[in-house]
Amino acid sequence: MKISQILAATLLLAAPLTVAAQHSHKPGTAAHGHKAAGETHAHKSPHGGTVRTAGKYHLELVQQAGEVHVYLLDANEKTMPLDRSTGTAMLLSTAGKTTSVKLTPTGDHFVAAVPAGTTLRTAIVSLKANGSSLSARFEKLDAAAKASKATAAAYTCPMNCEGSASDKPGSCPKCGMALVKKS
Repeated sequence: MKISQILAATLLLAAPLTVAAQHSHKPGTAAHGHKAAGETHAHKSPHGGTVRTAGKYHLELVQQAGEVHVYLLDANEKTMPLDRSTGTAMLLSTAGKTTSVKLTPTGDHFVAAVPAGTTLRTAIVSLKANGSSLSARFEKLDAAAKASKATAAAYTCPMNCEGSASDKPGSCPKCGMALVKKS
């Protein structure tokens, strides 16, 4: 056996097994695993985007035409108020160009314009909220955008409220009107 093979075997045996950190969202409920902050999150996304863990919170990124929307979620994936919260996003395009954008609070979430003609590959979102600095990395956004176009929202608010698009019938989260099927 060569020295490099022995060294590799020793390192493999000495390396700790990766164990997901456990935390429970509600008292009395089963714990679930999170590998690390910013990794893909197994929970449902309340606004149809991608959810990542960010400390004791979650961040959800939703791509819409020419914009990214970022929601701050609590441990139960409920949208949190943005009182005195600020944020930025570092956007990497499929062409390899990096742009930094300011996240502007709009109602219950942040919005940032994506430069015209840009197809996003990665977004790194950084927020200061509730006395905490939070960040999450959202990757493979170009693949997610292609998938969402294939399963585009079929229902929307008749008042065209922002964030009302849905893939199933229901009511508008802004005004409460019944969503109507797109023609």
